[in-house]
Parts: sequence; structure tokens; C-alpha cells
Amino acid sequence: MAYLRSLTRQICRLYNSVDSKRRVKLFGGLTPHMKCLVRASIAVFAAFVSTAFADIAIVKTAGTSLFDEVRNGFASICFENQREFPLQQDLSNQSEVADQIRAGNYKLLVSIGSEATTFARTTLPQTNLVYAMVTFPERLGLKGDNVAGIPLPVPFEQQFALIRSINKKFKRIGALYTRPFNEPLIQSARTFAESHGMTLVSFPIASSFELEKAMNNMTGKCDVLWVPPDPILDSDELIRYVGATSISRQIPCVGSNERFVKAGAIFCLTVDAVEIGRLAGELVNQALQGKPFSTLKVAETSKPRFILNVRAANSLKLPIPKEIQNKANKLYQ
Repeated sequence: MAYLRSLTRQICRLYNSVDSKRRVKLFGGLTPHMKCLVRASIAVFAAFVSTAFADIAIVKTAGTSLFDEVRNGFASICFENQREFPLQQDLSNQSEVADQIRAGNYKLLVSIGSEATTFARTTLPQTNLVYAMVTFPERLGLKGDNVAGIPLPVPFEQQFALIRSINKKFKRIGALYTRPFNEPLIQSARTFAESHGMTLVSFPIASSFELEKAMNNMTGKCDVLWVPPDPILDSDELIRYVGATSISRQIPCVGSNERFVKAGAIFCLTVDAVEIGRLAGELVNQALQGKPFSTLKVAETSKPRFILNVRAANSLKLPIPKEIQNKANKLYQ
């Protein structure tokens, strides 16, 4: 296995190091069709070895573009052979994924998102684990000698403060989220809201099929809609639906990322998913160098970016004070 990995790297380095003139000499006797076959064979062989004999297994919820950004950030700094295992949102393939990971004998498992991390920790507890984009990791029991990671900061305290700064009459905050994975976050947000004279009204869903019903139910029950980071509510289609529906129902929406703001949310405080992926990659690099998990160190994530949609606020007849606009990192006008 090690020999094949080494051979693949040497072949790729050799091919890439050969300048164009020498390549002409090497492939000069071949037809254009044969040259393409040679190049394709090298690429296929390299891809086969990197997946069949990977050192790292990556598990994430399928179809979540935010998690794809995390993976891209991870791959930009961690160059070990990796194989990705997408989990279906309903976990219908979790047994198959677990069997494949066990059979691969990976050095380390990387999980992206709370759902994938819960799966990894409960199904493969003895495997070294680095997680990313997990809210309240301590509540998932992510402690031990073989686990480390990058939590997902959700600055709901700042979000709720901004909501009240925009309009002091906003006291009922509707929370749209997936149960059960966001329940710990919702509990903490509810406690904070109540201590600051606000009420958190829950609109949980189990799948995207329940979204329309939840949006219908919130009419007249909340002053503003809050959507925390959620793997189910991450597709562009659902984000556009939430944005358009909140505008048509005249319910200001606070989203979890810039795509919500583009779709009609009035603002978001968002983290850089690519940066979180890079930070997770730094942890993996340290772990593969032999450092104990308890000693792994990583830089803190940067402060959330404040992105404001003045145009959406105007359509809701919701004036945004100039002092708040001046604090935004990015404005949609």
C-alpha cells in the first residue's frame, strides 16, 4: 500500500517536472489519441490509488454546499490521500458508510457538521476524529484522547442584539431549524432571549418537506425569523424559498450566511467555511505528525462578517439606522 502511494506520487511528480520539449521527445512517436490515453491512464491510476489507499476518511452530509466549502478549505492545506463518504440526510446509508470506513483502516476520520460528527463518534468511537462545523461539541460528548476539532460559532447573542437595535419592538423571534441536531443551540438561544426580554418561538422541521408548513405556521406568531446554520436548510432552492416567502409575508429574516442575504434576509453574521476547513486541516497535519490529540493547537476563527441587505429591509418598510449600516462588512443596496 505504501509502495503504491509512493509510486503514484513519483509518477505524478515526474510527469509534471518534464518540460514541454522533453515531453515531445517522450510522446513524439505516439498519435494524438495515444497521448491522451497515456495522460488519462496516469490520472486514473493516481485517482485510484489516492482513494483506494487513502489515509484520511472524510464524512459529511451530502448535498450541503457549506460543507463542500469546508472540505475545499481542508484539502487546500492537508495533502494526504483522502476519501470522501457522503451521508444521506436521512442517514439511510449510514451502515454502508460505517462498513466502508472500517474496511479502509484509515489513520484518521474527519467529520464535517453535527450530523456526520454524531455518526462518526457513535459508530466509530475508537477511530481518531477531527471534527468541523459542530455547534456545542461538548454536548455531543466530543471529548477524549482521540478527538479534536473546530466548533461552529453561532453568535446568536450578537444577532439578537442587532435585531433589537434595528427595531426595539421586535420581541418574538421565530427560530426555523432542524430537529434534533440544532436543539442544543435553540435551548441556549431561548435562555438568552428570555433573559433579554425576548421570546423564542420554535418552528422545528424534521426534513425539507416540512418547510412550507413551518413557514405557513409562523405568520402572525413572530416579529422576525432567525435561521441558524442548518444542513437541511442549505440548498440554494430552499434558501431562495425562505427569502422570498419571508418578504411576501412581511417577516424580516436573519440568515446564517450570505446566500440568505442575497435571497432576501435583512442580515447575517457569518463565519468563513473555507477558513474552518483550513483550521481542521492544520489539526490533522499535527495529528499525523504524531502529536497527541490533547496537545493539538489551532488558531482561532476570525470574527463573523456582518452582511446587510438594505434593499430587502426597505421592501419590508424597515429602516436600518445609519450607525448600523456603517458597521456592515458588506452592504446590498
